[in-house]
Parts: sequence; structure tokens; C-alpha cells
Amino acid sequence: MTHTPQQTHPITPHNQNTPHPPATTALLRISGIPTQTWTTSSTPHLFQRAATHTDTTTHLSQQARHLADQLTHRVLSHPHLPLTHHHPLLALRRRLHAGTAPRHRDCTLLEHSPAVPVDLARQARALLHDTQAAQAEENELREAIAAETERLAQQAWHITCTNPVMQAFLDSTAPQLTDDIARRLADGQTWSSKQLRKRAAYLWRVIGRAAAKTTPRDWAGQTALIPITNHPTTHRPTLLAPGTPLGDLAAIAVENVHLARARTTPTDLHTATPDTLLAPTPLHFTEPPTTPHHTPGHIRCYVIDPTDNSRLRQILLRRTPLLESVLTLLADGPRPLHELEQHLAPPTPPPHQPPPPPEVLRGFLQHLHRLGVLQICRPPRHHVTTWTPTTTITTASPQAPASEGPGAPPEAPASDGTGTPPQTPANDSAGAPQTPADDGTSTPPQPPARSRTRTLPRAPADGGPGAWFLDAYRRLGPGACVPQAAVARVQHGLRIAARIAALRETDQLTDPPPQHPALAALTEQPRPIGEILAAHLNTDDPPPAPRRYTGWSPARDPAGGYARLLNHLDTAARHGTPCVDLDDTLLDTFGAPPANDALPPWPIDCLLRPLPPPATGTGPLAVLETASAAAVLDARFADALHTLHGSYPNTDAYRAFLTTVETHTAVRFVDLLVPPLTEHAANAVRRPVTTRWWTGDPDPTPYYGTPHPPARHLPLNRITLRRSQNQIVAEADGHRIIPVYHATRSPAPPYDTLLRLLLAASHPAASYLLRLDTLDTALPHHTRLPRLTAGNALVLAPATWHIDRTRLWHPRDDPLTKIRTLALLRRTNHLPAHTFARTAPATKPIPLDLTSLSAIPHIERLCAQHTTPTLQLEEMLPAPGQHLLHDPLHHNATLATQLLLRLPHQPPTTAPPPHNVPGPAHPADHRDEPHPTKPKRRNP
Repeated sequence: MTHTPQQTHPITPHNQNTPHPPATTALLRISGIPTQTWTTSSTPHLFQRAATHTDTTTHLSQQARHLADQLTHRVLSHPHLPLTHHHPLLALRRRLHAGTAPRHRDCTLLEHSPAVPVDLARQARALLHDTQAAQAEENELREAIAAETERLAQQAWHITCTNPVMQAFLDSTAPQLTDDIARRLADGQTWSSKQLRKRAAYLWRVIGRAAAKTTPRDWAGQTALIPITNHPTTHRPTLLAPGTPLGDLAAIAVENVHLARARTTPTDLHTATPDTLLAPTPLHFTEPPTTPHHTPGHIRCYVIDPTDNSRLRQILLRRTPLLESVLTLLADGPRPLHELEQHLAPPTPPPHQPPPPPEVLRGFLQHLHRLGVLQICRPPRHHVTTWTPTTTITTASPQAPASEGPGAPPEAPASDGTGTPPQTPANDSAGAPQTPADDGTSTPPQPPARSRTRTLPRAPADGGPGAWFLDAYRRLGPGACVPQAAVARVQHGLRIAARIAALRETDQLTDPPPQHPALAALTEQPRPIGEILAAHLNTDDPPPAPRRYTGWSPARDPAGGYARLLNHLDTAARHGTPCVDLDDTLLDTFGAPPANDALPPWPIDCLLRPLPPPATGTGPLAVLETASAAAVLDARFADALHTLHGSYPNTDAYRAFLTTVETHTAVRFVDLLVPPLTEHAANAVRRPVTTRWWTGDPDPTPYYGTPHPPARHLPLNRITLRRSQNQIVAEADGHRIIPVYHATRSPAPPYDTLLRLLLAASHPAASYLLRLDTLDTALPHHTRLPRLTAGNALVLAPATWHIDRTRLWHPRDDPLTKIRTLALLRRTNHLPAHTFARTAPATKPIPLDLTSLSAIPHIERLCAQHTTPTLQLEEMLPAPGQHLLHDPLHHNATLATQLLLRLPHQPPTTAPPPHNVPGPAHPADHRDEPHPTKPKRRNP
């Protein structure tokens, strides 16, 4: 079938001059453990003592050198100096020049020598006395450090045994860890042993992740809805009212679809029920004959490797009429087994031949299923818990005394985690985390008494570890809302941030991103996507790396507006300015694009960290982490929020927005479904139905929740790509389509290439990303960079410090040396107590409490994983104690919070026209509709 390319026009989703009301609902992402629980490890007085002791020893060393100079000028040249005193005084001078205090016999010699002045002998005796006091202080410090490491280990174990969120954490990351710790304590091991030191360090890493990070994962990161209202508020215009309480909790567990697919039952289609749904593997291409009129060609399929379900393997199948008939019947999506048997069975058997028995056809389908060419479609199971009051959950105060030891470990309900959990074999050192914590103890702890009343809702126990994903949800207390006045200020700050990003992009236009070789070869003649992908996968040339976010890149045009902006920030950094605010007036002087041109005509999700109201005047409302295209960050939770709350307005508004765009532009949005290839990524593919078409994986059950409205499948082999001037155009059956991708995970090969090819024909706003927090990439020569704000409304980049790793301690240094080094680094660089640490802009930040001994193994582990020359520290905003949410589950302690705010959306005006729909309807979704005529298949 020949496709006539349609004339392409720029796609403008809506009129930018039309006022856009914001969405009426925001999403809260909440940490699972209070920051007060994490900060119980803080001992600022111990670090202050170490710094003071360092100052004292430094001053004593200077006194010793000064005393050595006086010996040289006042004693060694004295004419009445006895010869027997000359050599001892020379040895004393050498030690004093080295900063060593005199010994008792040295002071006695000075006091009895006729050549030594009385005041000099008194100085030596005072120096000896002060040095002895400093040595006693050092001994006390070492004992205090040993006691503190013992307290930290016991405190971590106490939190593990009493906090239900910690129990949920360890249930999935290290399900045997608590049993292992309890067994070792019962066997008489102490927290000073190497194995328990490492386990204590791992527990503090888990506590830090659950307290300082809000990424939803089991009970360590929870989700809640909050309305946006115009109601007047009594507090200052902040995004959240201080003291906003949390309420009831619930959980939804979803089966791990990747593991479910890998062990789908029944595996034998001979005994499968007639209603068993079958679908082909997402990637299969028909290759033309290698020699005309001799071989029928092959069908190349990419299937999951049965020996390793995290990778794909290629198989080649001969093109047979039966195989092509099966793939043709399944081209529009899954079909039940009885339909395949009905369509594939010959209506009349050939003469003189009996009809083939059904076992033959089922055997052929079973052969394809065993190869991976066919997959059984089964929606993942869901387990929904009812709303549970927090008063029924048992927890203990983190400030309670930690007396623990042999005894039963805590039960672990749901799951979450951080890092790589320690293994727990019977031998000593094989199963501990990689980084030891400095620890010491003298008595085995005793386990706290645990109540066995209700615990947190948990995932079902069947299926083994990792078989279920659990997402936790909370309600808010009465009156909780986001004021519209605060939203308006966020919009103002976002407009300024968009202008900054647009100014940066104008400087980068001289260096366009590398284009994929398959896209560079496109012409105005449409080519099927399967043909393009198969041709590229058959070559050995690696494609250029996709352009990733590089932050504040250095300026290329020294006379451009972006270079002048960087010069302005460089000047502020050199003068030690603590905060730099960028507003519209300043950006106008740099020639930044107007805000209406900088912001994309698309709904945007702003990920914010709300800040408390300033003590005086006005200040930023929140820290802007990212601003990205809508319906991606919240896609995984949309169906669950609809189930628990009855509706999720953001999904309906986004679906209406896409429908309006389709109405005004005569295009069709097509959602790309990419199967997860690892069991850890399977949770990120879930999303609501927002488009009326999907492509990629023909089985939508692992991705979509309740299919309302129903969607239709568009086979990949019906999509073509062509070039129209500098634009890549995707079409299906001659009609323009806009591929979109609503998942947070980057797909694995070869789906990453498929994604790049299809999204090259998408709207640029559908992949919009704004981040301005890595100013160090543009100004790398500063050890400290100021906080950057936009219009005094949003913090774009917190203050950052770059610490040369040569100034850190060596891992084999003693604990006192490490504490001294960290305390002096914090004092000399004016570091805040709580920071996020990373070794490169692209790495994940690690929360650090620089007044806690637990920070030392965290820094060592971070430096061991990366070899960059500096350690980057970023101020933690808001700091512990400044959070606005209070949780009755943890005795009204405060929780770290992120706010996902959608700005703005355009409501629909008319219904989309029924014509220009690419392809037929999915027969499973529209059983009562007549099946339209299918277009002829284009074989590559």
C-alpha cells in the first residue's frame, strides 16, 4: 500500500494568549521516617570538642617552637652553660621544633641550669602541664568516641526494632538482616565487632534514605493528595501550612509483572483454557528474501532470554504461512486462544486428507510460546487495603532508651530500601555491607519489648522476595490545602527559571545534539519503523549517546547574554555572596527570551520542596528540583489514587488536554509501551490510559490500570518515519501521529533505540525538562557557590561546596583523626550541619549529618564508589526541623515533603472528530463494532 505524505504544519497545542487555570489537585511525596529520628545520631558537642582539642594541640605546638627559639637565643649561647647540659638542650630544642612538649626531666634540667632564665623554665613547665591536660582530654575523647559509636549502633537497632517503617524497609532490601543481627547478639558478639559495625552503618544509611528522601517506594516514601483552593489562609502564603497533619494510611500492592511474565502459568498451551489471551513479542520484523525466488526470508524476533530474564536474545524463524497467519491475527493486540483456533483452522480440509487435530495447532502455538515469540497476557494482581487510622499502628518514640540484645527480631511487613543490603551468611565477614562503621561496645544490648498489635499494611506473602510492589498512601488532616496565592508565586518563579533555561539554550544552538544515524538517513519517502530499526540493529556502529541534561554548561559565545549571566554569577561567587536572586529586570539586560516564548505550551509538573515561611519579610516558597512534561512522575500512582479517592483530577485534565490538541491539529497521540526487562524496573511502567492509541508492547495489561476510556493498539509495523525539512514526521496509514512516553525509566536495548526513533517525531514539549541546580558545571573553579533564587519565589540551586578529597582523612586513620578532619572541614568552609553529598552532578545525592559519626562511613563509601577529585556538598533545604508536615504515626514529628504541582492545563472545548483515526479498533475493546478493512501489511 502506498502512503501519500501529508503536508506537515507546526503543532501548537493551544493558544498561548489564553489564560490557563492551574490544576485543582497537587500530589505530596512524603518521607517514611521523621527527620528527628535520623538526627538522633547527631553529637555536635563531640565534634566541637574534637575541633577545640585540635586548636589546643596546635597552639601548644606553636608554644613549643617559640620555646625552641628562646633556647637558641637565650640559653645555648649563654657563657655559663655547663658542657654537660649542652647535648640534652640540643635534643630538647629538636623536639620543641617538631612541636613536641618538653618532658618532666627536661623541665627539671631547665629549672636547675644556671644558664636558663626563670621565666623560660616556667614556660616549659606550663607547657608540659598543658600538654598533659591535652593528652588527658584526648584520652577522654577516644573513650567518648567509643561510647558514641556504641550508642549509635544500639540506637540504629532500637529504631529497627520499634519503627514499623524501618521494618518495612528491611523486609525487601535485606529480609534476613534483622535475624542475622539478633543471632550474632545472642551468640555474644558486640557492636565493636567488624560484622556488626558494618550492619550498624547499613542501618543508618537506610534511616537516612527514609528520613531525608521522599521518592515513593513502599513505606519509605508515601503519597497523598492535597487540593488547591482560593480560600483565604491565616498563615503566610506558603505552599503548605506549618503543622499540616497527616491522617489515615492505606496501601496498594501490585504484582511484579516482569516476574509474573517470566513464570506465567499455564506454560503448556495444550491444557490452557480457551479464553487464554495471547500476544506476540513486541519486537519482530519480517526480513526480505536473501536470494529472490529461492528462500522465503525470515522473521527476526527479540525475545526474553529464558536463562536470564533481564536480557533479550534474537531468534530467526522461517516465514511460513502458518506463522504469518498467527502474527497477522495478533497484529492488532491480544486475542483469546479459541479465536486463534477458529481463524487458523481450515474451513474445509483438503480432499482425501483428514482435518488436522487441534493438538497440532496448539503444539505449534506452544512451540512459539516456548521460544518467546508468543506471550500469555494476564493482568497483574492487585491487593488493596482499606484506610487504616494511625492510632492502630504500633510505633515507639525514637528518643526512647535503646536497651537491646538477644531476642526475636522485629516483624517486617512491607518493603523499601536503599543501597546494597548486607548479606547474612553464617561466616563472619562475607555478608556485611562494604563500608565499616567505627564502633565500640562493652556489653551486649537487650532487645526492646515489641507489641504485636497491628502493624503497617503489607504486601501479600506469596511469590517470594520482589514478587509484589507496594505503594503507600496517606490522607491529610482537615483543612489541608495549597493556597492559590502560593501557586501564583510558583508560576512567577517558574517563568523566570524558564527564561534562564531558554537563555542557556540559545548559547548551545551552535552545537546541536548528535543525531541518530538511522534518523540522519531519512528522506521524504516514508519508511516503516521496523525496517529502520532492523537495519540499524544489524550494523555494528554504536549510535551516539543521547543528549543528557548537563546543567549549567560553560558559555560558548563570550559576548552572548548567557556568558554575561555567568559572569554575573562568577562575580558574586568570588565576593562570597551567600545568595543571588535573578529577576525579570536582570534577565532583560542579558537578552533572555520572554517568558511566553520560554515556557512550552504544555502542562508541566513542578517537583518542589516546600520551605517554611521566613522569620521576617518574604522569601522563597520552595526549592525547584525539576520541571518536566506532565503525566510522567505521577503516572505510576494515578490508578491507585483513583481507586482510593474515587478520582484523580490531574489524569482527567491531561487526557482532556491531549484530546483538545487532537481536535485542533488533526493528529493522534500514541503512547509507547516498553516492557520492563528487570524486576526492579517493572513498577515504573504503570500508567493510566491518557491516549486513545498505544504502540510497542501489544499486551497492555502490565501497564494500564482500569482501561477507561478504552485504547486501541497500533502495531509498530504500521508506523512510518519520514523527514519534512528539519522535522521528523511519524505516520500511520498516512495520518500524522505524535508518539509520547509516560514512564520514568529509560528502556534497555534495543528498546532504547526504538524510543529515540519514535520520540524524534514527538512534540518537543512532551519531553521538556528544566533543572538549574548544577551551577558548578559552568563555574568549576569555585570552592563555594551561592544559593540561586528566581524572583525570590523559588530556590533554583542551593549553595554548594567543593571539598578536595586530598583534604579528607585516609580510611585507615583512627576515629579521632577522622572526626577532627571532618570538624575542621566544616568549620573552615562554613558548612551547614545537614547536607546532600555527591561526587558528580549525575550521581544520586546522599544525605549527610556532618555532626554525626555515621557521616564518616557514608563519606568513605561514597568516595570508594567514585574516583572524582572532589566531594560536592549541597545545603539541605529545608533543614531538619523546618518541615511542615506532622505525622501522628511518629508522635507528630515532622516529615520531609515534596510537592508535585501541575502548571497549567487547558480545558477541552470540543469533542475530537471521528475521522482520520489511524487504523482499526482493537477487537477485544470493541467487540460489538464491525471490524474495518485492514490495510495491507508492508513487509520490509
